Amino acid sequence: MESTAIVQDYGSYLEEDHRTWASLMIRQNALDTDTISAEYLTGYKKLELDKKKIVRIDELSRRLENLSGWSLVPVTGLIPTKEFFYMLISKRYPVTISIRRPNEIDFSEQPDIFHDVCGHLPLLVNEKFTKFLSAYSIIALKYVNNDRAIDFLGRLYWYTYEMGIIREDGALKAYGGAVITSSEEILNLSRTEISKNPFDLGRIFKTPYNPYKLQSDYFFINSFDDLFECLEHLESQLIEQLLMPEEDLVLRNYSLNNNLGKGFNNVIGFLNDIQYQFPAAISFVAGQPDERFFNITHHMGKFDTYVRHVAKKTGDSWGTVINKIGQYNKTKGIVNDILSDYLRQDDNINIAPENILVTVGAQEAFSIIVSTICNREEDVILVEEPGYIGVSSFSKIFNYQIEGIHTDEEGLDLRDLRDKIIHCNRIGKKVKLLYVIPDYQNPSGSCMPIGNRLKLLELARKYNFLIIEDAVYNSFTYAQKKNPTLKSLDKYNRVIYVSSFSKSLFPGLRIGLIGAEQKIENDTGEVVSLVDEMVKVKAQITNNTSTISQAILGGTLLDLDCSLHSWCQPKFDSYRERRDKMIGALNRCIKNYQNEWAKGISWNEPDGGFFIKMSLPFEIDDQAVLEAAGKYNIIFCPMRVFYLKKGGENEIRLAFSNLSLNKIEIGVEQLAKFLRSRIVKDKGWAPAVAENGIATVE
Repeated sequence: MESTAIVQDYGSYLEEDHRTWASLMIRQNALDTDTISAEYLTGYKKLELDKKKIVRIDELSRRLENLSGWSLVPVTGLIPTKEFFYMLISKRYPVTISIRRPNEIDFSEQPDIFHDVCGHLPLLVNEKFTKFLSAYSIIALKYVNNDRAIDFLGRLYWYTYEMGIIREDGALKAYGGAVITSSEEILNLSRTEISKNPFDLGRIFKTPYNPYKLQSDYFFINSFDDLFECLEHLESQLIEQLLMPEEDLVLRNYSLNNNLGKGFNNVIGFLNDIQYQFPAAISFVAGQPDERFFNITHHMGKFDTYVRHVAKKTGDSWGTVINKIGQYNKTKGIVNDILSDYLRQDDNINIAPENILVTVGAQEAFSIIVSTICNREEDVILVEEPGYIGVSSFSKIFNYQIEGIHTDEEGLDLRDLRDKIIHCNRIGKKVKLLYVIPDYQNPSGSCMPIGNRLKLLELARKYNFLIIEDAVYNSFTYAQKKNPTLKSLDKYNRVIYVSSFSKSLFPGLRIGLIGAEQKIENDTGEVVSLVDEMVKVKAQITNNTSTISQAILGGTLLDLDCSLHSWCQPKFDSYRERRDKMIGALNRCIKNYQNEWAKGISWNEPDGGFFIKMSLPFEIDDQAVLEAAGKYNIIFCPMRVFYLKKGGENEIRLAFSNLSLNKIEIGVEQLAKFLRSRIVKDKGWAPAVAENGIATVE
């Protein structure tokens, strides 16, 4: 086989070439250890590369051979596949002799000596990686004449040696040469919207790449052992892939919902990605209930309680009752009578069972209500701003018209609400629905005073709109007495009540409810029950809510005399303790320094719920979230994601409901260090660290 190896003519390099090399090496030596693998950096240091002049390949080859037994072969560029794998089996690595042009310093489409030397050679010092590379090459040679096989194997090479990332110290760091030698690729890797997937051979084989563009997918390993272990299944998975049809089965000329495009607020995906990248970080992101209170085994036992109740009530046998529960069932629900008693006792809401619709959590309830009531062309849905994304995201996806209403520490700005309704009327639009969380709102923690609640109900009557009351946090009060719900105050019959048992029991139950007593005169003059119209919509979505889950809920409520208030009290007390711990830690770590670096930082102290809103003297973007997670092991939620358009750029949301007291303390300390570092950096101050680890300013 004819070789493409040549001799490096060192005298042919121009001074401009050496300057390019020196510029690239300055960048390389300044690599951030927070983004580059320690395994790579160890190999890089051992190579002792010239910082000012292009390396001499023969000298570097001798140094590498002493370190790992590998040698280098000068080449003009890409070489034939078969020769490439033969070289790797022989522990010889090809190095391109040319160097990129100065205008390609950030990103070079073609391999060059800088890419090959600085990108690839440091890993040739790593024993585990070189074992993988050699074994991979032996397998690849078996399929060198099969273009499809080489394409698939090339993807494995690309997503490891070129674009590989590894989890080290809880963070994802680059070890692939094409990432490390491109400043643009390193920046691209830090973007939260770019996929970072666990290493998976099957998925890698199915993921094409473009070497001339910044990547949209990366695959991470937990150690180089993952690479060597994958070799055991490499051939079997490769053959499986080769036996599949050649066409990629991608649907073309087949557009999806335009509202799911780049402008869509995928806040859940964004936050999940951050938490997945930094699993060791303390997360103030998710407003999740505390799992220690779930007691799922106990609740599952209440299924039998419900069966006994129904058997006694109907006279049916045990087996008959169970079989009916397992069958398709009433769309409206099977525990409505029990829920009616529960609402009367715990929420002072008197609503008949036939006016209750059992849903798959609150999110389905919102989608049913909007779909039943609103027309896309002329109707408008009003939401709090900032506000929970359940209604607003559904409305955006399905092209309903939504508008935001300003909120403050007392919830909705009723003047802005009135003005927005009048504006909609003036342009020929009809406000049909207003979505509110009156108690300890997500994301702000604000709470609507009783006077404002009464005024809101009057506005609903005056301007003829209905209110979706999301009562999710009504019971989670840290005051002596919880607030009356809008529904319990509603003498005008303007409130559609929505609740769920995700926080009071556990989210996996997936049970919510709609309470709607309204009668509607439709376009034909017929008076219909609003909840019965909603049943028609639900029947097209989920048919009926899991009757097994309903039976578990029903049995639980029956066992507690249809009241969760006393049973949930230890849970409420625990959340209050965490809220107090959170406020105390914020005061100690931040408020005590408001005459120094913490000037301009403020937060609310909610009397209930799971959330604290913090205002900052600087903007929080995606990069700031990544910096806090990567450098300070702390994750928070930017408030801007809860606004329809602009807003919240200088605010964050902190959730404390599912963190231990110790983690709250440590998390707030780390948050304070992050905030101080940003403020000190922006203002150019010199920090001095106090004994407690929180910086003062000199």
